[in-house]
Amino acid sequence: MKRVFSFLSAVSLLIVFALFYGCKKTDMPTLTTTAISSITTISASSGGNITDDGGAEVTARGVCWGTATKPEITGSKTSDSKGTGSFTSSITGLTPNTKYYVRAYATNSEGTAYGNEQSFTTNAVVGATVTTTKPSSITSTTAVSGGNITADGGGSNGWRVRLWK
Repeated sequence: MKRVFSFLSAVSLLIVFALFYGCKKTDMPTLTTTAISSITTISASSGGNITDDGGAEVTARGVCWGTATKPEITGSKTSDSKGTGSFTSSITGLTPNTKYYVRAYATNSEGTAYGNEQSFTTNAVVGATVTTTKPSSITSTTAVSGGNITADGGGSNGWRVRLWK
């Protein structure tokens, strides 16, 4: 009888051990936010690195941003595929000369986890520098002139300078 009780105790102990330690618990993903780069008056780049999926597939990832700290995916965000590893996001539609906060996010079956917060300020709009040449060949109805653009005022970031004839 003692052997049967010992055997049952051992089986019970193995079942309890399997229940508590044999099943892998799903956790939130682990990730970091990459540094902000390519800052213009209306856009920037960031991204993240998901180093652990928490035991469940990462089904959504990207960055979220806003003008208040701790931005969440309920606000402005990118959607950058799924899975673990590094990714890069383009943050667009920003306002010039404004401070923004950015966090990478990753979502699995347990919920959404956020990376460390980064902040940056978009560039201010700077006017173009244009010099006009002195008019010549002046008549009662026409004149000839020209100009020289020595700075485009950030034309590469969406702002343009136009000269009219």
